[in-house]
Amino acid sequence: MSRGNWSAKDIREARELDVLRSENDVLPLWLREQQSRFSTWVQDIGGPWDFSPESLDLLEDVVRERFRSAEEFREQEDEAFLQVAAWYLGEVHNHYRGTQWQIHPDGKGHFRWKSYPFVIPPWDRLDDYEDEDGIEYDARPTVDPLSSLRLVLLEPYERPYPGQTLRSELDAYETKTENRGG
Repeated sequence: MSRGNWSAKDIREARELDVLRSENDVLPLWLREQQSRFSTWVQDIGGPWDFSPESLDLLEDVVRERFRSAEEFREQEDEAFLQVAAWYLGEVHNHYRGTQWQIHPDGKGHFRWKSYPFVIPPWDRLDDYEDEDGIEYDARPTVDPLSSLRLVLLEPYERPYPGQTLRSELDAYETKTENRGG
């Protein structure tokens, strides 16, 4: 479904939601808090953290070393270590795929009962993505870094996309033009 099939009201409401999730009081506070914790996080775990796609392999290793299970991960997802790790992962997406941070400021997140920041291509790239089934008005890929980090703890065959890695998730932003070889 392209925006050409939307009513003016649908377009306005979708754009307002995008602005609400991008421009609110909650998001900048979370981003500043994680950025300020980053240097301590790096000192605690070591390693070259240069925001490169290759550094995501190390991030996977660190998460696997630190957590024995997805349940243990969930119990600690509000802790500084995982919040900074999620911020780092999202920043790699922002640097290499041009995404931006958003959050559901009312606490009603898309993926779970509480809200965590996620990355998504900006609104002006909406038409770059097409829902193959024609169901969704907005086919932009959305990545919830905290969920992505938790998936690292699952066996490859248990993941939504078998063999998915943090680095391969960067490929989710392939546009409809790229899909057609354009």
